[in-house]
Amino acid sequence: MISNLPSSGFRDFLPRECRARESAARTIAAVAREFGFQTIETPAVEDLAVLTGKGSGENEKLIFKILKRGEKLEKELPKALRPGEGFELADAGLRFDMTVPLSRYYARHQGSLPHPFKAFHMGPVWRAERAQKGRYREFIQCDFDVLGSGDMSCEIEVISAILAAFEKLKIEEPEVLLNDRRLLYAVLERCGIPSDKLAQACVVIDKMGKVDEAAIKEGIMELAGKSVDWDRLRGCVAGHRDDLALQDGSLDIFKRLEEIRDDLARMNERAKILVAPGLARGLDYYTGPIFEIRHPRAAGSIAGGGRYDGLIQAFGGKPTPAFGGSIGFERVMLVLEELKGAEPAQDASRVCVTVFSTELRREAFAAAARLRAQGFKADVCPLSGRLKAQFKYADATGARWALVIGPDEAAAGRFKL
Repeated sequence: MISNLPSSGFRDFLPRECRARESAARTIAAVAREFGFQTIETPAVEDLAVLTGKGSGENEKLIFKILKRGEKLEKELPKALRPGEGFELADAGLRFDMTVPLSRYYARHQGSLPHPFKAFHMGPVWRAERAQKGRYREFIQCDFDVLGSGDMSCEIEVISAILAAFEKLKIEEPEVLLNDRRLLYAVLERCGIPSDKLAQACVVIDKMGKVDEAAIKEGIMELAGKSVDWDRLRGCVAGHRDDLALQDGSLDIFKRLEEIRDDLARMNERAKILVAPGLARGLDYYTGPIFEIRHPRAAGSIAGGGRYDGLIQAFGGKPTPAFGGSIGFERVMLVLEELKGAEPAQDASRVCVTVFSTELRREAFAAAARLRAQGFKADVCPLSGRLKAQFKYADATGARWALVIGPDEAAAGRFKL
């Protein structure tokens, strides 16, 4: 017998879950519009050269690759059987995040877009990693990005929009952690990490608190050698202010970070805003301020992002400063479930039109059509006869109202709600 389970890391969603997800997605998209972000779409599939270029980092190992097709694949297969011969069986892959496709998109279309451009980008992404709670192989990302401006108002606007979305979703007490990749690089260099290993070191440091500390230390030593001052590095990551490397221009960077923190705190009084010297973020395209948003009911962050000023240029675009943040939709849904907020209330505009009998089916369909014309959501029950079963169907589908058309109602032209 064939298994009826979805593939590992992928999920089925029941109608109740889909209603909750759709409600949350609509709320996030509505906030994006309120803040002036314009919706864009990019394809799920990108050329492998786009996905494995600058910015993929460790995610390159997690790309779901797509085999070449037809004649192209037939040419590559014989090479795969010959030792030492270079070959590539794949030429495309599923996107692993939204930032890389957005950068490719903007490099192509920037002449047709406003400058600066505020983009909202929501859809599924895929990563071939080990599945666990809150971390799946297919998941939704909701991205807010400002492209074409290096002003720190971009950081404040993006993070404020994400916090506004959480407030609308009734996710309270978020904690915003701020850092700057340039500060972290200065700290890492002072601790003995070579300059050409800084981005890779950030990938390792980003796992702090997620895996055993001994594994982090081993990864750093393997990357940079035993001359690394591990105790000092560990102290920096833990947030010891005295260990920050605030010379050679770093002090100005730190002051700007504090200014972002203070402005965010004034605008978002319900959120806790902190400078976190150990915050790294795993992707290697970040060039400046970075952030994560955490919640006590979530394992890991529920949102994060940063400045990626060099990425669009890598795709042939003009040098373009950019800052973006992404909501981790799946973790947000887990938080809402724990807060009992994932189940949307009954829809006041949704009506289930019952079918009293086969003779009155035509009246039921006519009533539903009139309701839809008036802006209601009208669902004709796919049953007839027993009203008890039809009322049960109306409850199960989230309808607020059930409309009954019996013989007396049909004769009088008045319906029972």
